Amino acid sequence: MNTTASLQIADPLGVPGAPQETLNALMAHLEQFHSGGAVGQLILVTDRQGDRDRAGYAVVLIAGPVVTVAAQAFGPRYGQPGMQALEQLVRWAQDHEWLVRETVLNGSDFTRVIDEPDAGEIRKLVAASNPSDPGIYLVWPVAWKEERWQD
Repeated sequence: MNTTASLQIADPLGVPGAPQETLNALMAHLEQFHSGGAVGQLILVTDRQGDRDRAGYAVVLIAGPVVTVAAQAFGPRYGQPGMQALEQLVRWAQDHEWLVRETVLNGSDFTRVIDEPDAGEIRKLVAASNPSDPGIYLVWPVAWKEERWQD
């Protein structure tokens, strides 16, 4: 991302804690990038480090100067619907050759940046993000696998 370029940041999409609603809003928004063939980045933002089995994620999508922030509604913190939404989003990014990155913010920064994103905060978030293996977001928590085995 060019740090001197002007960023266009829309109001956050989705509903915190509502995986399907948030995913639906994101997928509708992503249709404009699919038809244009834009290459972008999917940045998964969490407030939990080293505990993927309980993590919740918000999303920052970057396609050129357009930045889209989605509410925290993805991942195991939001149960099976949260994992399914995370999996669908990551697979979409893979299918469209978007980079997948991750960053961790402390709780107070997390809420501020996701709920009221501004260009400076987004630039810091991008700078702090690291490339990530998309496969780690497709692995369901071990405890859930054990529960399914018992069914």
